Amino acid sequence: MPQRTGPYTIVGEAVAYADAEVIFKHVAVAEAWNEWGSFPVRARRERAGEPTPNGVGAVRAIPPARERVVAYAPPRHYAYIAVAGLPVREYRADVTLTPNGAETLIRWEGRFEPRYPGTGPLLSAFLSRMLGSFARRVAHHSAHCEPGCPARLPNVL
Repeated sequence: MPQRTGPYTIVGEAVAYADAEVIFKHVAVAEAWNEWGSFPVRARRERAGEPTPNGVGAVRAIPPARERVVAYAPPRHYAYIAVAGLPVREYRADVTLTPNGAETLIRWEGRFEPRYPGTGPLLSAFLSRMLGSFARRVAHHSAHCEPGCPARLPNVL
């Protein structure tokens, strides 16, 4: 059977009972990922972006991965690329927030090229679950965010 070539696309979606601006802050602020992400290590911003610290060019680390922000349009669109630490090439994730009354649809779409031939289907399944988990976790947390969360700090956008 011939090997598939070309990029894989994966999607995770969730509905949040929170405003798009609140959700956007939780996605854009690296340290807020610690509140909803359930990662074994702490996420942190390594380099500030433009025109704000969390904007285009910002680099965040969630070891072993490092990501750079490539699109920043509050409160509807946020995108980043992996610069290190993932077993794929050319990974890009776009988070699109679509308000609908009191709800917001979170669509977390990723695209990647497998680094090693034959690993695409397994990586696609794993990353699809991961993005779905991200969308559900940020949706839940954004609707129940407690004081002290880094996404609640003033001037984070």
